[in-house]
Amino acid sequence: MNVAFAESDSVFAQEELTIKEATDSPELSKVSKSVEYQLPYPGLLPDNPLYFSKVLRDAIVDFLISDPLKKADFYLLQADKRLNAGVYLVKKDKNKARLAESTISKGENYFEKSIAKTREAKKQGTDIKDISSRLWTSSRKHQEVLKELNFEMLLKRAKNFEKQAKELISK
Repeated sequence: MNVAFAESDSVFAQEELTIKEATDSPELSKVSKSVEYQLPYPGLLPDNPLYFSKVLRDAIVDFLISDPLKKADFYLLQADKRLNAGVYLVKKDKNKARLAESTISKGENYFEKSIAKTREAKKQGTDIKDISSRLWTSSRKHQEVLKELNFEMLLKRAKNFEKQAKELISK
């Protein structure tokens, strides 16, 4: 069987605009720019009967990590996974919004722990530039997602996390 493929000379390009150009354009001012931060795949969701095994595994990993910087990184990963799990729950079933909000709230607790461990690492003289920058970007992504989901109380927490992360970067 012969299969022929058509060749295409099409080229796709994306034009970059300065902030001033983007905000001056009436067409583009309606479009909000998405925060470039990839949320990790959440794996099992809280509505899965085997979810307890994932929680148990994460608790064991948490217990085994002693380095504050590695623990901060682990907590940030957990916060991002829980946020994305909440998104998956809402997309899967609108009636799961309460479970999604609870899941994200637990994730925000991890975010808080990540900031605390980053501060601890800084006190020990560890370079925290990378984690601080990721915390700041992640907090902005959390705000973007929480606005879309209309979880106002969690959005306030995420805004506070952004301020704390920014302080870590500037110190």
